[in-house]
Amino acid sequence: MTMRKPLIFPLFLLVFLCPIVLGQNLVFNLSPETVCLEVWKGFNNDAFGNASFIDGKFVLWINDTSGGWGLSKISRGLMPHYWGLRYALLDNEVEFTTKYYPNLILEIDLKLIEYQNYTISNSSMNVAIVLFFDGYITNYQEKCYQTEIQFFSYYGDRIQKGQQWFFTWRNDSVAQFKFEDNLQKGIFKHYSLNITPYIQTMMQYYGLSHAKLKHIEIFTEAYKGYCKFEVYSAKITMSDPSSNNLIYVFLPLILFVAGVMIFKAMIR
Repeated sequence: MTMRKPLIFPLFLLVFLCPIVLGQNLVFNLSPETVCLEVWKGFNNDAFGNASFIDGKFVLWINDTSGGWGLSKISRGLMPHYWGLRYALLDNEVEFTTKYYPNLILEIDLKLIEYQNYTISNSSMNVAIVLFFDGYITNYQEKCYQTEIQFFSYYGDRIQKGQQWFFTWRNDSVAQFKFEDNLQKGIFKHYSLNITPYIQTMMQYYGLSHAKLKHIEIFTEAYKGYCKFEVYSAKITMSDPSSNNLIYVFLPLILFVAGVMIFKAMIR
C-alpha cells in the first residue's frame, strides 16, 4: 500500500504521454484491411488490369491499347465528384494554411516490375502517389486540388524525370512532380521524404490559402501502354513544425523523470 501512492503520478505521465510519442499523428498507413483496391477501364472501357494483395505485398498492373487511360489503384478517403468514400476517411485529414503547414513524412517501399510503350511517340505510363485536397474555393465534390508525386513516368517517347507539371484534369487542378531519383525496372526502392514542400508548391501555384487533405491514392495508369509495380509498405505521418509546441520539446525529459520516479518507488 505504501508503494502505490508514489507510483500514481509517473504512471499517469506514461499512460497519457506515451501515445503522443508513439502515435506520431498517423495520417495514412497502408494495410490490406483498410484500403480499397480498384481497376478503372478508362474512358474507352476496354483497359484491363488487376490490383491485389499477394504474399505480403500489393501488386498492381494496367494494360491499355486504345488510348483510354486505364488505371489500377490503392485508395483511401473521400473522393471528389460524388465518387464516394473509399473504405473510410483518412486517419487524419490534415489542414494547411499559409501560416500553418505541418510536415507530412512519407515512407514507401516500391518496385517497378515492367512497363511497355505501344507507340513510338504517344504512350504514357506512370507509378505515383496522389493526395486530393479541398481548396475551400469551390465545392470539393465539384473541384479538387491534387499533389501528385510520380516515382516513375514515361510520357510521349521517353522516360520523364526531374520536372514539375501543372495542368487541369477533369476540372481538377493538378501539381505533378516527376522524381529525378526514379524507379528502375526490377530494383527495390525505399523513399523517405517530406512531402509538405510539394503541397506548398501546389497551394502557391493555384493561389490557395487553405487546403484540407481528403483522399490518397497509390496507382499506376497507362495510355497506349502497360505498367506493373509492387508496393511493400507505405505510411504518412504528421509532425508539427512549431517550436512553440512545448510538449514535444520536453516530452523526452518528462518520460525520463517518470521512469526514474517509478524505479525509485519500486526499490523502496
